[in-house]
Parts: sequence; C-alpha cells; structure tokens
Amino acid sequence: MLRRFSRQTWEILLTGFAVGLLVGGALSAGIWLGEGRDANREFAAQFAELKLKASASHGADTFAVATGPVDEDVEGLFTLDFLTGDLQCFVINPRTAGVGGRFATNVNDAKIFGAKKGKKPNFLLVTGQLNSSGGYAGGGRLANSICYVVDANSGEVAAFGFPWNKTAVNNGGVQAFPMIPMGKWSARELRQ
Repeated sequence: MLRRFSRQTWEILLTGFAVGLLVGGALSAGIWLGEGRDANREFAAQFAELKLKASASHGADTFAVATGPVDEDVEGLFTLDFLTGDLQCFVINPRTAGVGGRFATNVNDAKIFGAKKGKKPNFLLVTGQLNSSGGYAGGGRLANSICYVVDANSGEVAAFGFPWNKTAVNNGGVQAFPMIPMGKWSARELRQ
C-alpha cells in the first residue's frame, strides 16, 4: 500500500505535516509566553479601562454645532444660529432619554461681539473641557464643557459655560438656565 503513493505525494504530505507542527508550536509558545507575563495582564487591564473622550464640531453658512461633555455620563449639543445669534446647549437625560437641560444665551443681545451692520455674520464654534471644583447657585456646579465662539469677521473670542446639577437630572428634572459668559478676548491683532 505504501508503494502506491508517488514521491511527490509523500513530499506534499510531509511538507503539510511540518508546516502544521510549526504553526502549532508557534501558537503554543505564544500562549505559554503570554500567560506568564504580569506586564501583559496589567496592560490588558489598563486597556479595558480606557474610555474614549471626543468632541466634534461642524459649521455651515448660517449654523454651527459642537458636542462636549457635561459630566461623566452625558454630553451636550451646542448650537449657534448665525442669523439670530442664539447660542444653545441641549442635554439628554441619560435615565429617561428625554430632554435633561436647555441652556441658552444670545451672543448679539449680550453685546459679546461688535457685529458690523451690513456684514454677514461668520462664526466658529468649538468646545473645551472645564473641571470646575467650586459650587454654583442652586446646588450645582459648572458643566464639564466650556463653549468657545469665535467671530471670524472681527477675531473676537468669547467663552461660555452653564450650571449643571446632576442630582436634579437623576431625579427626572429638566434644567433651563442662561449660559454664562466666562471671558472675552481678541484672537486677531490688527496692525496699522
């Protein structure tokens, strides 16, 4: 029976057997080496705790949106209407999936920017992180996001925050407060 196989058949069979042994040996060695390393386990534990923190922003001709964290459980959606000057932040209640908060101001009414008559408004909107440890009126603190609005025509920049009471949201309440101007400066230095 052994004589029925040609030499080429035996070579193919032995090559397959050798490759199988090599792959199996490499897998066994990898498992054996990987299990014995405490560093690998620590790295895996750290990786399991990694949480992605990201925000996004986008604008069009007359409207801009951005997202930013309000606390460790939820983020807010910031909107800026260039035509009306309305700056708002909407927060979803993570427990009820309904509206948990609406915070607003008007960048034109607040005289934050020196809008020029006849000039088309052009804004940029981004968020940044703010870890406020101080308390705020009403039992809350400032939200973890600060919203930056840039008037692209003048180069003026303004920062806005808002109070956030996580306990009120957990109890099913809806918060509605004005946004607070946190600061203003110019990003453009005009030279004569």
